Amino acid sequence: MVERKSVAIVDDEEFIGHMVSKFLQKEGLKTAYFDRMLTAKENFLNTVYDYYFLDLNLPDGTGFDLVPLIQERAENAKIIIISAHDGHEELSRAKAFGVHDFIHKPFNKQSILNTVKR
Repeated sequence: MVERKSVAIVDDEEFIGHMVSKFLQKEGLKTAYFDRMLTAKENFLNTVYDYYFLDLNLPDGTGFDLVPLIQERAENAKIIIISAHDGHEELSRAKAFGVHDFIHKPFNKQSILNTVKR
């Protein structure tokens, strides 16, 4: 039996978190949604996902704060940043961290699915 791929979504905008979850669940992936960095971090200490969708601006930190933990515990995982901020600094930092992809808000279903299928 093939195990389904899993996805963690960290975004303080509940609508976005649930929308991305639904897109991915319809494609057969298991999803977990977190609206705070600390809650996600606690979960990531015990659970490894195949994909991590991280919002940059969270009430208690940034998506970048989670990247080292993810890379340490899930070295083969794909990390995708989702952000309304698409400035040169954010893109450069994502590249420096070795982030797999950067999706700009607003985004559409296809951009989420394309990222997972790559």
